[in-house]
Amino acid sequence: MQMDIQVPKGLNPALTALGWLVGRWEGTGNGTDHDGGDFTFEQRIEFNHNGGEYLYYVSQTFLLEDGETGRPLGMETGFWRPKSDASLEVVLSNSEGWTEILVGKIQVTRIDLMTDAVVRAESAEVTHSSGQRLYGKVENDLMYALDRSTDVHELRPHMWARLTRV
Repeated sequence: MQMDIQVPKGLNPALTALGWLVGRWEGTGNGTDHDGGDFTFEQRIEFNHNGGEYLYYVSQTFLLEDGETGRPLGMETGFWRPKSDASLEVVLSNSEGWTEILVGKIQVTRIDLMTDAVVRAESAEVTHSSGQRLYGKVENDLMYALDRSTDVHELRPHMWARLTRV
């Protein structure tokens, strides 16, 4: 089986393992909120580079109500920093009031991440305390699953989506 992996022009060689992520991705997904309620969302993600040894990342999600884009659910931004041993550090700040550091492994077009640390603002409504994420390229789409735990519940599925490059 042949993998379609392209490295964008001008990408810092230290980022080659993450080159397949670079670009804009959009699509829909499903989730379970921290109270156990189900929801559907629209998501827009962008991974980009500026010559440094990191990708910068922005993700926005919007509630889908009756097939229409509704209110913003959240936004996060951060930096994806690969290491020469295929390990990865990700630093994310979330509009809901926390910053999270995740560590993991790059396996060609699959990335597994686990929380290393979370810092929450006093005003954070959800007491997010840990998580794990799985990203992968499947049939040229970006698929991911995000699990979270809080002070109220153990680690459980929170959001999952399939996004198409635009």
